[in-house]
Amino acid sequence: MRRLHILLTLSSLTVVLVSIERFSPTTQILLQPDDFLRLHELVQMTTLILFTVIIPAFVLQHLTDNFSLLRSRTGAALGLLFLVGVYFYATGNGLHEVASFLFNQYCPPEDFDSAICKSLFIDDYYAGNILYFIGAWAFTVPLLIFEQMRPHDRMSGTDIVLVVINGLFFALAVVAYAGFDRVLVGFVFSAIMLITAVVLFVLARRSYRTLPYTFYTIFVYALGLAGSIIVRLR
Repeated sequence: MRRLHILLTLSSLTVVLVSIERFSPTTQILLQPDDFLRLHELVQMTTLILFTVIIPAFVLQHLTDNFSLLRSRTGAALGLLFLVGVYFYATGNGLHEVASFLFNQYCPPEDFDSAICKSLFIDDYYAGNILYFIGAWAFTVPLLIFEQMRPHDRMSGTDIVLVVINGLFFALAVVAYAGFDRVLVGFVFSAIMLITAVVLFVLARRSYRTLPYTFYTIFVYALGLAGSIIVRLR
């Protein structure tokens, strides 16, 4: 459990850094030549979002006993799904970040009717985010299934507390994109992710104490969705 706790803590730290960076001076620094991007988008695409891929890769290594579960046919298929997920996740994020910069820099945020602004809005809020969340779903599902294939020793009370604490940080990120975003793409993804995790947990027929990553995922999206519903109903 110690290794998983470290990885979940790093994930929490990344969420905090993403939030801090979005309110930092990087959002005001335009890159040359020709103001092609802000430093904010560059940092997001090349560093912070990269961390959100590297950490699940180490979770994959941990849950598969140093990738040994990938040797079976089922394991290989799940490993391929993980890679496909990373591809769509990265593609969606790149599309979202670039479109978000262009839309917010050159288009009226509310009242826009030009073809280019409409296109950028779709790329930013829909096309980019949909690909991003499809990727997130696709690389999370293999992790949940691999955990069922090689369950952990039972979590102690301390383990549960640590998982919950880390889950609270990630749940806040869920509220940010599912509760405050102007479109419902993030909310729909969170609901699908919660349903998927719950279904896989029920099918596993194992104690939640032996499935810490599954417990973490269900806790994150259940709490995040609850908070998002409260935000949207205000």
